[in-house]
Amino acid sequence: MDYEIRELWLGEPGRRIYGKLYLPLGVERPRLLIYAHEIACTHARARVFAERLAPLGLAVFAPDFRGGGDHCKSDGRTEDMTVLGEVEDLETVFDAALGWDFADGSRPALIGASQGGFVSAIYAGRHPERVSVLTLLYPAYGIPDEMRRYSASVTHIPEKCKYDDMFWIGRRYITEMLDYDPYGEAVAYPGPVLIMHGAEDKLIPLGYSKRARALFADCELRVFPGAGHLFKGADLERAAEMTEEFLRRKGFIS
Repeated sequence: MDYEIRELWLGEPGRRIYGKLYLPLGVERPRLLIYAHEIACTHARARVFAERLAPLGLAVFAPDFRGGGDHCKSDGRTEDMTVLGEVEDLETVFDAALGWDFADGSRPALIGASQGGFVSAIYAGRHPERVSVLTLLYPAYGIPDEMRRYSASVTHIPEKCKYDDMFWIGRRYITEMLDYDPYGEAVAYPGPVLIMHGAEDKLIPLGYSKRARALFADCELRVFPGAGHLFKGADLERAAEMTEEFLRRKGFIS
């Protein structure tokens, strides 16, 4: 099945969210899947999933989080981005999708990767009635622990810092996670969940996903031997294949 790619802008001026929509042709209001990308990445991380799922008749929307990375097109600075701010971005995306006449945004499937996975789990826990199926790639449940460790290692929290020499974050990113329970609302979603995690992930160790799997009401965990964080190549293709199979088993793809 052929599909087209559209560029969309959502939200109000100053808080606009950019994204790409992969829309199958010849399908009236196809079901929608939303992809939440990793920190310091963009909507482009959804491409492997979209190229697999759009030809099957699913619409796939991949937004850039505001301030989510240096190359994101959405409004916002990276130092103003926070985990819970990205949850608000998903609120904007889901609200907009409800009004689309070109895709059925009533109860999308949701895929989130790394920080986007943590964000997606929080959103689904807060709004279980709005998410049909939840898929998490190496979800970053370790963020609160990392922020607590960082806070304990400095005499004061700066206005912004380059965390672990990887990406810029601001003070609010750190402080809002210091007392946050990663296994509170982020495991409250009662619907079907698939977690995929690399056995050799050093950034977010597998143990975080094992604990989440035990706390979700309906969760499957797939461990990728030899894989680290941020799936690439064959691991990324395998994750897309597993996602398709999961969506079929759960009735999201007929």
